[in-house]
Amino acid sequence: MRLSFTHIRVALLGSALALAALTPAAASRADSHRDRALHGNHTSAFGAARGVAADPTYTVLHDFAGSPNDGGGSGANVTLDDEGNIYGTTDFGGANGFGTVFKLAPDGTQTLLHSFNSTDGSGPDGAVLLMPNGDIVGTAGSGGANGNGVLFKITAKGKYKILHDFTADDGAFLRGNLIRDKQGNIYGTALFGGVNGDGTVYKYAADGTFTVLHAFNGTDGLFPEHGVVSDSAGNLYGVTAFGGASDEGTVYKLSPKGKLKTLYSFTGQEDGGFLYGGLALDKDGNVYGSTVDGGAHAAGTVFKLTQDGTLTTLYNFTGGTDGGAPEGDMLLVGKNLYSTASSGGDAGCQCGAVYEVTSKGKEKVLHAFTGADGGGYSAGLVEDNHVFYGTTASGGASSNGVVFSVTKK
Repeated sequence: MRLSFTHIRVALLGSALALAALTPAAASRADSHRDRALHGNHTSAFGAARGVAADPTYTVLHDFAGSPNDGGGSGANVTLDDEGNIYGTTDFGGANGFGTVFKLAPDGTQTLLHSFNSTDGSGPDGAVLLMPNGDIVGTAGSGGANGNGVLFKITAKGKYKILHDFTADDGAFLRGNLIRDKQGNIYGTALFGGVNGDGTVYKYAADGTFTVLHAFNGTDGLFPEHGVVSDSAGNLYGVTAFGGASDEGTVYKLSPKGKLKTLYSFTGQEDGGFLYGGLALDKDGNVYGSTVDGGAHAAGTVFKLTQDGTLTTLYNFTGGTDGGAPEGDMLLVGKNLYSTASSGGDAGCQCGAVYEVTSKGKEKVLHAFTGADGGGYSAGLVEDNHVFYGTTASGGASSNGVVFSVTKK
């Protein structure tokens, strides 16, 4: 499948790495394709010092200040430990301007665990894994020996090590969450690269062996976004931004042996189109996610997909105070779904929102970002004891994004 510069650029959305990741080979794959809004357009709109949020359940836990002493532009979910510490990554900032891994203590004290220097990776754009031995494992979107990104480890003693340096055939521009199975194998996605240049799903085994489980070819999906989730049988589920029967994105299922099945190809019409956020699974094998656009109001949808490929649209965003362009990973808590939208929400700012959708399709905005308290792209939420935690890529006191919490009443 041949794509325009715009097509690839939109798959990257507002990432700080967008320009760096567009290799001449990728950018030259020319064909016309419709333009879609980038969440990076929100960045310059936010600036003034942070005010008090209108919603008392919303708290800014950290305002990113940017280089050299802090990170900026977090494009990833956070990870929590049992002591209440929050771990995450930022696309840029840090001592060298190439991104950071950070730790935020319960008292608000932040520590930069690593500042990337491009040689050891650049622009980490995914959540980190906390290993049983205290190590931290994550990915850097680009950089490394080949410029395609790295899988890294930070030991419990703070030593940084590259576990795998990606080649073009392995995948390029790593983003989204990693998952780890009971055997210690780690799985993730690369937006670009692979033998067809259309992205990969990969496995890093506990013994250090690296395997490309699937290389996309456009027909079966294009640009796998934001990692995978797994069921009890070890099958992996994920989304592609584009590709499939109508070039509007897919939901796929990948067996442990690497056999791919397309569960659904979106049309871009009332069923939605352009998938960005990761999926959630329930105990019955139903898959939940969102589309950035399409739907009844062309502002995105939240959907449920059964194993036989039956799609139900649970909610159609209007792009108004309910939010629009939902790009965050989906989180299932009980019977309700939680995530983030990158536009809509506050009537004045239109900076996005944290939302809840019930199993019956009722939507509630838990917080509308104001810009001053964060806004724009948010990768999604993690939950602990009725408190939801996340980041925004922009907004806040320095327009470099925030770490936030939302307590559900």
